Amino acid sequence: MASKPSPHILVLGAGVTGLTSALFLAEVGYGVTVVAAHMPGDESWEYTSPWAGAHWRTHAQADDLRMRDWDVQTYDYWCERLDQEKTDRSLPRAGIKIYDSHHLWSSPVREDLWWTPYVKDFRQLSPEQEPVLSINAALPAAKKIRHAAANRSVAVNVPQYLRYLQNRARALGVVFVKARIPVSEGFAGALAAAERITGKGQAAGFVNATGISARWVCGDEGVYPIKGQTVLVKGEAEALWTWLGEQAGRSAYCIPRPGSGMTILGGTKAAGIWEAEVEEDVTERILRECRGLVPELMTGVDGGFEVVSVQCGLRPARVGGARVEGEWVAGRWVVHAYGHAGGGYQNSVGSAREVVGLIGEGINGDRVTPRL
Repeated sequence: MASKPSPHILVLGAGVTGLTSALFLAEVGYGVTVVAAHMPGDESWEYTSPWAGAHWRTHAQADDLRMRDWDVQTYDYWCERLDQEKTDRSLPRAGIKIYDSHHLWSSPVREDLWWTPYVKDFRQLSPEQEPVLSINAALPAAKKIRHAAANRSVAVNVPQYLRYLQNRARALGVVFVKARIPVSEGFAGALAAAERITGKGQAAGFVNATGISARWVCGDEGVYPIKGQTVLVKGEAEALWTWLGEQAGRSAYCIPRPGSGMTILGGTKAAGIWEAEVEEDVTERILRECRGLVPELMTGVDGGFEVVSVQCGLRPARVGGARVEGEWVAGRWVVHAYGHAGGGYQNSVGSAREVVGLIGEGINGDRVTPRL
């Protein structure tokens, strides 16, 4: 059994990044306290993680080797977890499931499909064969699918997955404190305030996983929102679908929420929009563009979708990409972990493992990696 590091780590933020980091820190033996204004089950525009789709489809560019690695680690970790759940029915269910994931393009494929060797069962699909043939039959000529591919990928029941992370962390002794950290005295003041809130004295290290709130918590003016609007409908889709339109920021996706009896339809990417209000015309567009992708969900009395809810979230993006790095702030070792934009879930495992290593590097002078 590995020896327990004695230092106490204070994690700021309880989104998917903060929760995964807290869990992995606890797994290697650190004492961990999570302080956050919002916890799993809460709803707020500041709390982005509950609004996600979510599924594994990488956002990493071909030349972003760091993010590529984070994403591949997460894919492998989720697949391994699913294998464990199949063989051990006593394990808590993470709320993830593997599906066929379809990628559709109505224009030339401009993205670099660097990820194809790392996923299960990747294959090209012909627009002249099913399932693309039926989709094209309902599309106008300008929108017909010209290129398609598929692989096996993972969808996430977001509310269940966040609770799962929190419960696993609690079982390892992680303490959760729901409190808003004051930022009026700067970042160093916020860290000191978090220590006072926990009542455990000075922490050996911090993880700043405050997401979009990092703009105020640590004064990072490079943090900005990417607004996303989605529609939750009744019925679990039989597969994952992502259609890439010709317009930048335009796509349609259908992501089943495993075990919930519902599916998320999306979506939008509106950079720099701070308002989280639902736009009715966007809702109508999402419903219209998803009709041909998941006909099995057209169960409403009017022949359309049975809408459960419509919601908006503000993805926490950052100029220059996600910030995962350590620094000393007023004598305190802080590892920043925010700015993952729309890639928070697929980045989560690889990013959190790097956080654990950076914590060890700063407070022990070495790198401690989480148990696999």
